[in-house]
Amino acid sequence: MRFDIHNIDRRIIYALVLLALSIPLINKWSVRPARLKSAEKFYNVVDTLKPAANGIAFVAFDFGPGMAAESGTQAEVVVEHLMRKRVPIAFFSQYVLAEPFLESIPQKVAKRLQKEYPGEIWEYGKDWVNLGYRTGGYLIIQSIPKSENLVELFKRDIRGNNLADLPAFRNVKTLENIALLAEFTGLVGVFDTYVQFFQKKDYRPLFGHGCTSITIPEAYIYLDSGQINGLLEGIAGAAWYSVLLNEHYPTRIPDSSGVLNTGLGVAHLVIIFLIVFGNLTALFRRRATV
Repeated sequence: MRFDIHNIDRRIIYALVLLALSIPLINKWSVRPARLKSAEKFYNVVDTLKPAANGIAFVAFDFGPGMAAESGTQAEVVVEHLMRKRVPIAFFSQYVLAEPFLESIPQKVAKRLQKEYPGEIWEYGKDWVNLGYRTGGYLIIQSIPKSENLVELFKRDIRGNNLADLPAFRNVKTLENIALLAEFTGLVGVFDTYVQFFQKKDYRPLFGHGCTSITIPEAYIYLDSGQINGLLEGIAGAAWYSVLLNEHYPTRIPDSSGVLNTGLGVAHLVIIFLIVFGNLTALFRRRATV
């Protein structure tokens, strides 16, 4: 039976893409990513924070399992940076499927840092607090700048602790005590609520955003206008942020962003090759029949 490239079983194509993705991931290959200035801006914003002077960081995980490869990896590198700076973090979400990540990501980062720095401790209640998923959507975001006492607004964390009893919230009263807003999502309309409402007339926290690859063009509008101060562009943004962490912390235990970015790049190359190859064979076949 004669093989016809134009009638190739699509499952073979899927298998090639799967192979292209899995080989770098299994072997933990990591190619240095392209430089992204938007990620550098995000890094520099976090790097200027000082826990005593700048208050708390408000970090919003508005993503679920379907976006975790990009948004979760972005969140992980930023949370690591904040923990290295010893900036207390309040984790929050408008999206119910984000709840597992609000617990797992800070714990994962804290364990990795404690392995890197034996004898140092990052602990819940002091270095981070999980406010959990909150219903109300943009209404809860609107209430934050209006509140005169954020401890009273949120009352308790996801574990049932009174926020007034936790060291991380000891000096947190109003929006002015939030030095940084870091928000990670690929959901339509969620990021916009923070841009519109997470500010007062005379104060707006520094704002860094992590978006999925498909929403990068929309996010750049806010970066260019100055409404956000830094941007992570998909998995590539996380990979470049990770490179910056490696350069500033030589003993750092690597995260997975570089490997994931490499696997994605290899898969893209395979797809591009198949597209070019398919079109060239179609062109030659057409000429042969003329």
